[in-house]
Amino acid sequence: MNEEFRHGGDIYRNPVEYDFSVNINPLGMPEGSIQAAHEGILLANRYPDYKGEALCREIANAEQVKESQVLLGNGAAELIYALCNALRPKKCLVCAPSFQEYEAAAVQAGGEMMYWNLFEEENFRIQKDFLSAITESADILFLCNPNNPTGSLIEKEFLLEIAEKCEQSKTYLCIDECFLPFLEQEEELTMKRELELFSHLIVLRAFTKLYGMPGLRLGYAMSANDYLLGRMKCALQPWNTSIPAQMAGIAAIQDLEYVKKTRKLIAEEKEYLIRELSDGLVEKVYDSAANYIFFQSRTDLKEGLLRQGILIRSCGNYRNLTGKYFRIGVRTQEENEELIRRWRKITWQSQS
Repeated sequence: MNEEFRHGGDIYRNPVEYDFSVNINPLGMPEGSIQAAHEGILLANRYPDYKGEALCREIANAEQVKESQVLLGNGAAELIYALCNALRPKKCLVCAPSFQEYEAAAVQAGGEMMYWNLFEEENFRIQKDFLSAITESADILFLCNPNNPTGSLIEKEFLLEIAEKCEQSKTYLCIDECFLPFLEQEEELTMKRELELFSHLIVLRAFTKLYGMPGLRLGYAMSANDYLLGRMKCALQPWNTSIPAQMAGIAAIQDLEYVKKTRKLIAEEKEYLIRELSDGLVEKVYDSAANYIFFQSRTDLKEGLLRQGILIRSCGNYRNLTGKYFRIGVRTQEENEELIRRWRKITWQSQS
């Protein structure tokens, strides 16, 4: 991958009215987090707590893990790089397609990639034969659940099989759960309850997606492996999370109603978007469990919608995908209806 920027959200080079290329909470930051961040700015004349103890306590309490099992990062992306720099894996196993920073971080740390291709005819879902890819030659395995960009979900029973195989082969298993809290069945699917069962397991989460604060950069890793967290901590820069970010994170975790409201909105609006997309707008819609929709369409769709002031995520630069694959985030009712209205406009124009 030689592209300078591999993600959605580049509104700085693509000024638009509506950004559907990102997959963050359409409600934006919780009001309490906005207020806390403002208060944090007034305290920015001091260094932040380099351990972030107050936030780690809140996370540990909310996730029901030990405080010593939580490590803060400047977004989940920083923790992915810290993990690879700490382990210096010779070989890294990833699925294709999946989040591209796993590969970028491993390569930056000097690792060689091992790819497990997911197939369109299987709706890009991981199958049981994936277990055969987990061997002693793989130093680390990255899994995104739900997967990005496809939204496909790995069920808990299969995740436990994968974790067992990783323990046997001494392969570190990093499960990225950044999108899992959007699901009602989060507690049934998460692997955070199994931290103490698997010494090679690390679970990633972020405030970016669920709490709509990508500009503040805040994420965390959870693991029962003290040695691993210690190595990762050494790979991080000091004071890597700011006072406004830490304070906003504490306020976000305490706002339980915000999460309930989010899940309700995503479920309702996702159903509307899938129904509209399936009504002649795209070639195929895939079954996504996340707060975004993955689909096939004509290759010039992104450019057509850009002319209508809308940015979507082309997935052509994901490994094992082509330019006919796209992803859109689920937004508010008003935004979603405007997307469909403008989308139907360019469809009508192309047919006239």
